[in-house]
Amino acid sequence: MAKKIRYLDRNKEPTLPPEERVKTFREYELGYSVNLALDEAQRCLFCKDADQRCIKGCPVHVDIPGFIKKITEGDLVGAYKVIIESDIFPSICGRVCPQERQCEGSCILYYDTVRNRKNKGLPVAIGALEKFVGDFIRISGIEIEIEKEPPTGMKVAVIGAGPAGLSCAYELAKKGHEVHVYEALPKPGGVMYYGIPNARLDKEIIEWEIRRLEKLGIKFFYGYLVGKTITLDELREKYDAVFIAVGAGRGKLGLPGDHLKGVYSAIDFLMRVNLYKANEFPKKGVPVELGKKTVIIGGGFTAVDCAITARRLGVETHVVYRRTRETSSARQEEWDHLMEDGVIIHWLTQPIEIIGNEKGEVVGIKCIKMELGEPDESGRPRPVPVPNSEHVIECDSVIFAIGQRANPVAYEGSGLKTTKWGTIEVNERYETNLEGVFAGGDVINGGDRVVVALAHGKEAAKYIHEYLMSKKEAGR
Repeated sequence: MAKKIRYLDRNKEPTLPPEERVKTFREYELGYSVNLALDEAQRCLFCKDADQRCIKGCPVHVDIPGFIKKITEGDLVGAYKVIIESDIFPSICGRVCPQERQCEGSCILYYDTVRNRKNKGLPVAIGALEKFVGDFIRISGIEIEIEKEPPTGMKVAVIGAGPAGLSCAYELAKKGHEVHVYEALPKPGGVMYYGIPNARLDKEIIEWEIRRLEKLGIKFFYGYLVGKTITLDELREKYDAVFIAVGAGRGKLGLPGDHLKGVYSAIDFLMRVNLYKANEFPKKGVPVELGKKTVIIGGGFTAVDCAITARRLGVETHVVYRRTRETSSARQEEWDHLMEDGVIIHWLTQPIEIIGNEKGEVVGIKCIKMELGEPDESGRPRPVPVPNSEHVIECDSVIFAIGQRANPVAYEGSGLKTTKWGTIEVNERYETNLEGVFAGGDVINGGDRVVVALAHGKEAAKYIHEYLMSKKEAGR
């Protein structure tokens, strides 16, 4: 008897009520119970051509039907082992990945990616199931032993403890190399720790994952600002290879008035609040002054994270984005959550000037309405200004969640080739122009999703391993 296809009865992940979640930095998506996870897993059709569907839609190519099948069999340890063959951080990716544009967007219940046509159902909740499996292992205390090859005698320095650096370190450690991670900040995780609010990703999850990497033999050195504390040249002398994964934390707006008091870059704002929440600032109040009303510029995950945070600080929050909800890069579900939280969203709105008073303080932001025109190089309709639609949104602060740029401190003056955007230039093997130096993550693409950085780290590790083995054989 053919399996009945359950097109529409997708299990919704429970959340805190909006009136409660805006008052707390606790995680507001509560995760599946065992019964919900089992029922949702049973919706999967286990497509034989999944490699052309959900697996292909995942940047790290997790065997999605494989781990979901294990859930239906009650084998959660087996499900976890299937996931970490490709994705080292199930609990993290299950929370922060834009699944609807990746694996879930390629689920046959929702969209037939082989025949390129919309289907009639809702996708399997792959992200929630991945999160469930990762959380089960973490909370249960079950120790999953990671197979590690014999020591090679080769040493690698990883600059940056963000997703790309951690992924690369993990893969290289499994290959038997000695791996040292240098991080400028006091905590590991990069954007995952300092850029994503606790309401979306509890920091205890990151700390648990780091302990898992330490058990694999990876050593972490905090407070090392490469380029200042120690130079890239010095690392090249001490190690057989170097992987640069410093991210893209510098913000740039370029609007008239962006020098005014009350204008923040997203990473500056989020880091200040996350550091405070991590009790690394004296408790004299959150070290950021948004006033009563703030405007966030952007339509991606970073803008969403800023809006989540601002609302929990009790601030009237507006988001302005020059495109539409459908063409934004954040998850549709998260826009729903923001509106439930009371965030006011201005679609098709382009900021053109930040307005200040005689004291140099922000008092408003001048915008113009947009409409969609012909597609641009990204394939999305290009926003074009609507004549005579200028207007002012009064506010006390502005946060810009756009225009991330690489921070070159780690490699300035080293002779490393960079692009016109300041990112590091690499070939298809993640090699830079310097012998034994590789790079990946936001520092080569200017800013993307956590899972893309994880993919970069994993792929780069493969090529670093090949380089190290050839170097060892040559006796260099």
